[in-house]
Amino acid sequence: VLVGGSTAFLVTLFYVSANALWYQPFPHAGAFFATRSIAGFPHAAPDEPETTFNIVRPSGAPAPIKGDPVVEQVQGILKDLDFYSGTVDGISGPNTRKAIQDYQQKVGLNASGEIDALLLDQLGATPKTASVVPRPQPRPDMPAAVPVSLQTGSGQTNSGQADAETQAPDARIVKIQAGLKAFGNDDMQLDGVVGARTKAAIKEFQSLFGLPQTGEPDEIVYVKMREIGLTN
Repeated sequence: VLVGGSTAFLVTLFYVSANALWYQPFPHAGAFFATRSIAGFPHAAPDEPETTFNIVRPSGAPAPIKGDPVVEQVQGILKDLDFYSGTVDGISGPNTRKAIQDYQQKVGLNASGEIDALLLDQLGATPKTASVVPRPQPRPDMPAAVPVSLQTGSGQTNSGQADAETQAPDARIVKIQAGLKAFGNDDMQLDGVVGARTKAAIKEFQSLFGLPQTGEPDEIVYVKMREIGLTN
């Protein structure tokens, strides 16, 4: 046991001494006693600085595309006439241009697929902005004179007429007027008001298709327009 312990001690002492004498290329920074000059020792190369990447992500979602009010109005009219089946969003795309071309070919215009003054006039559409509230166009007919006996000092008759004129136009009458405009009545106004011009155009349409010539935008006229593709 004594011999084995001495041998192990000597082997350990040899490795510790060899490590201290020959396998230490750099001086110890915290040695208690400096036994040699450090001038001849190589200097350890400093570590290279680390490279960092700064990834900047966009803040928030992109702003939605705002549609054109004129394109939106044209899309709405063409959708009522069953020429356009897409979304009425004011953004012109392939479906919008195709619907415009089909309508232009139907009414005899140059099938360019673009919105121009002739197309707006044919559709009875007027340029508008998002901040302007659309209002019905004035009646083309002269109002009948109100008897004096029906007038009151408070002006209730005049206010009643003003309320009637500011009401929203009837959707079916607008569709029938749009069909009459597509049928060849270029000066037809899409105002939802059955005036003299609208009645005359309806009578002409009724006479051409053998319908009762009432001049009224009734169900028979509307159904016939749907049959021949003038409205939906």
